[in-house]
Amino acid sequence: MDVGWPGRREDVLSALRTLAAEPPVLDGGDRGTRWSDLINAVHGLVDDTAWDLVDPAASIGTILRNSQEADVVREVVAAVVAVSDRQGTTTSDAAWFGDSDWCEVRLLAADALICLTG
Repeated sequence: MDVGWPGRREDVLSALRTLAAEPPVLDGGDRGTRWSDLINAVHGLVDDTAWDLVDPAASIGTILRNSQEADVVREVVAAVVAVSDRQGTTTSDAAWFGDSDWCEVRLLAADALICLTG
């Protein structure tokens, strides 16, 4: 099944790639060169889709292909929102990457990426 909004799907895939990637080495208080990438990833996966408020299953046919994709995306969104709730939206990359659940975000994003591209 193709999706109705392939551009939005590509934004989600890009976000998942960023979230699944190894965090860069950051310089103390510097937000690092990937700051905009992290912000864009969170916006692309959570804010632009409203999946923190609306079940990803509502996007089947537009951004997602099936319920399996909705299930894996739901898990990643929940993990990202949990980190955001603890770290806040204005803290540094280092705080996000150092969060106790960041490894879980990365693993879930990698699994979702495999599901959506497989």
